[in-house]
Amino acid sequence: MPGKAAIGANRFEALDALREICALLVALFHIPIYHALKDFGAFANLQFCVDMFFALSGFVLCHAYGSRLNHKADGLRFVVTRFARLWPLHMVMLALFVAIEISKIVFTRADGSMSLDSTPFGQGHSAFEAITNILFLQSFHLHSGLSWNGPAWSAAVEFYVSLLFAGVILLFPRRRREIFLALCLAGGMLLHKVSATTIFVSYDWGMLRAIFAFFAGCLVYELRLASKPRLEIPNVLEAFCVVLVIMFVLSKPVGDLQFVFPLLAGIVIYTFSFDQGLLSQVLRSRPLQRIGLWSYSIYMVHTFVYQVLKMGVSFIGHKTHLELVGWHNEEKMVFLGTPDQALLPALILTVVLVVPVAALTYRWIEKPAMDFARGGLPAVPHMSWLTWTALQRRRLGRSFKPTAQSARKAASSGNWDRVQG
Repeated sequence: MPGKAAIGANRFEALDALREICALLVALFHIPIYHALKDFGAFANLQFCVDMFFALSGFVLCHAYGSRLNHKADGLRFVVTRFARLWPLHMVMLALFVAIEISKIVFTRADGSMSLDSTPFGQGHSAFEAITNILFLQSFHLHSGLSWNGPAWSAAVEFYVSLLFAGVILLFPRRRREIFLALCLAGGMLLHKVSATTIFVSYDWGMLRAIFAFFAGCLVYELRLASKPRLEIPNVLEAFCVVLVIMFVLSKPVGDLQFVFPLLAGIVIYTFSFDQGLLSQVLRSRPLQRIGLWSYSIYMVHTFVYQVLKMGVSFIGHKTHLELVGWHNEEKMVFLGTPDQALLPALILTVVLVVPVAALTYRWIEKPAMDFARGGLPAVPHMSWLTWTALQRRRLGRSFKPTAQSARKAASSGNWDRVQG
């Protein structure tokens, strides 16, 4: 198939960095500092970054597992690795949010005059909502709003959408393109039916939003697989993609226009998957690649960091009798002078507060969980070894004879399971 050799790399480094940029933009969107962008209408369109996440996951998982899910044991291994990728960090953050609610009880008993953001274990932080979060069910219209670690809703639906993806690959390998297209169109049409005014749904119809963008990403991978090995004018196309996204976001699309974004995300992913242009070269730089590893942690930890920030500033303001925290658009925020004065500190603090914590959670939670999943099921690696051997024979010919040394090398280099989806 044309282009197959060109897409054989284990990683798409420009796309890894793109995921990191989206994670930081989501963190900027949520930072509880009243800065000038909060009053800028197009600022709300940073929520499109979530749809970009879904599309990227569809593309990357299709690349990583599209030819490797051949048996039930492969499917089991896929489920385990996806679970290990998404759930452990989610549970740690949930436990930390529970600790905050407990601290509110302790703190108010120690100082009853201290004002709080909300009643401890109130709406959005109830025991039932904790259970649905544990089961990754918080985005199935069971609640009236986001609960606990709000951004985790997207991780929850992505887990179930990735299981749907694996089912398609295992059961209908020869019809997967048609099914990807059907699922993408069905997700988009159903989402438009239940939420015609906006694509920015989460706790209610988030599953449809994820299906729409995720399988759009899968379709982009299938297109990429059939494409020429290289772009003719990569610099022009990459610059065009950046300008197109900026113009789309600044245009403040509403209603039907918002549903165009998964197509736009697909164009961006397709272009940058070639890793050819000058912008891709920047995205492949060591700092961006390092932070790219932490993108999921950035996404999952930032609201907790911000909650601690608000509580700390509230405490200081209470003790010093200064108005450091107030309300803007029904959200409690920190005031750092005027909105214009606060813009630069907000941009800096988005990185300074969140990235170091994300680096720690990746090092101590994400990576150990993924490493354990890769080697934690004795029977499944054997089947993965068979799958790997079959793929090598398909690529190198029947003369390929696997050895224990080559297997260890493949496993250590990540050729079996390395994926940042």
